[in-house]
Amino acid sequence: MGFRKTALPLFVDLHTSIDVDKEKYFDLILAPSFYWIKHVSIPVKSLSEVKRFLPSLFEDTLPAGKYSYYAYQDGDAYLIFAYNDKEILDVLAEKGIDPEQINRVYFSQSEFQGISQAVAIDESFVLDIQDRVVVKIPKEFVDSAIPLDLQTHAFSDHAITLARYAHIATTKSLAKFALFMGALISIFVLDWIVTKEKIAEFDDAPLRLYAEHKLPATRVQNEVIFETFQKRYMQQISMRQNTGKILDLKLGKNEYVSFFEVQEKRLKVEIKLASEKRAFDVAKALQDKVFQKEEYKNGFLRLEMEL
Repeated sequence: MGFRKTALPLFVDLHTSIDVDKEKYFDLILAPSFYWIKHVSIPVKSLSEVKRFLPSLFEDTLPAGKYSYYAYQDGDAYLIFAYNDKEILDVLAEKGIDPEQINRVYFSQSEFQGISQAVAIDESFVLDIQDRVVVKIPKEFVDSAIPLDLQTHAFSDHAITLARYAHIATTKSLAKFALFMGALISIFVLDWIVTKEKIAEFDDAPLRLYAEHKLPATRVQNEVIFETFQKRYMQQISMRQNTGKILDLKLGKNEYVSFFEVQEKRLKVEIKLASEKRAFDVAKALQDKVFQKEEYKNGFLRLEMEL
């Protein structure tokens, strides 16, 4: 969908009728009833990695159908979307909006996620924020709402493209296409037969590995498990290093470790020392460690550090 400067902003809800000028082009904002959304935190390094997992993240949520997906970062997490292009286009057609009239398409989530007050979209419903997600709820659920005004609306960068389903091919063109596809299939069928066994072997390898080690069946779940164990491993390494450093301290006569406690992410230690100067020397011996607490009082040096 190309950019047209004359496009008008238009909010579209599944159950709200609209009067459309056939001579106009529109930037559409889809109500939440047109799409599915999740706010997720997963251990990936980039948005491109998130997009590879979108179908699996929705696999237990969506009814049967063909879906497109979209995602963008929201702080330390991601907002992910699934939508059925054909169903959206069918509803728009019922409301009198032709595909040629559509300039850009946006989600309510991207356009209203910054609202500080509910926005009334008709006499019965409003858009509001719940757990950082824009939802459509009955007006009775909020104390007050401001009217929807798109005249000065500044659109976000999160526009989507609706795949169009047009059937305009002639019988002659379909016949030519069928011949072309037949030839193309013939070219690749031998290669497919030769590589079929290798493909099956590669496809089965992850499942055999998961079964052997009793791991979950999806990559996302295994990456979460790996991330968890990696953090735990690093904490244990840090704990052993810090513990060894403290236990290797050379203490004088009547000097000793009087308290030693290892918590999940913090190490606390209390050492009986002969003088404040000795406390300074001990702290200096541990100078490569960052202490969240360092205190010498009544002959005891108290230290706290994160693991």
